[in-house]
Amino acid sequence: MVKRYRLDEVAKIEEGKIVPKKKYFTNVGVPLITAESLKKLMLNGDIEQLPKVNITLKEHLKCSLVPAKTIILTKANMKEANKYIYQCETEMCIANDIVAIIPNETIILSDYLLHFLKWYQIHKEWHHLYDILIDIPMLAVQQKMVQILNKIQFLLKNKESLMTAVEVLPQNFHNFSMQIENHSKSLHHGFNQAQHLYDVMLHKIFKGELK
Repeated sequence: MVKRYRLDEVAKIEEGKIVPKKKYFTNVGVPLITAESLKKLMLNGDIEQLPKVNITLKEHLKCSLVPAKTIILTKANMKEANKYIYQCETEMCIANDIVAIIPNETIILSDYLLHFLKWYQIHKEWHHLYDILIDIPMLAVQQKMVQILNKIQFLLKNKESLMTAVEVLPQNFHNFSMQIENHSKSLHHGFNQAQHLYDVMLHKIFKGELK
């Protein structure tokens, strides 16, 4: 059974607030994310490099706190194909150039919504997120789809490190350089196929073509 919802019926959409003053920063605290740091985080995945905010002073702190599994996007450039979308691994503070989508996981899994937003083409400004329509199957069905999509994404996420490891092998195994080079080309082709498979699956799942 599939039911259609507006995004704001199954998730809380929250706008970030201003970046806190320097006196609120600390060595140990809640990570603060801005549009600029989100772009860097998407590249290196190192959450430890983000500045930390002391939320024990939250009664004086103008900062939006969002829980783990929140999906965050930059307000700008949403129309671009390479829009920045990130799923929080922990509680975070979001700045005023970030918008957060906090899913109601009794209806929609955070991972399912993440893949949907990666697929969905946002043709308007961020405040039109409220009006997005999404067809949502039962949680058990979402879980099965998410397991497959996550496995493909895991492979793609680790593409660069795997390719680098294979490409440096000829330096250590000169007698097998030709074979290793061929395997490297095959591996690269395999990753391209995996990306194509991921894109096709997203289209079929969210267009309702997957039976």
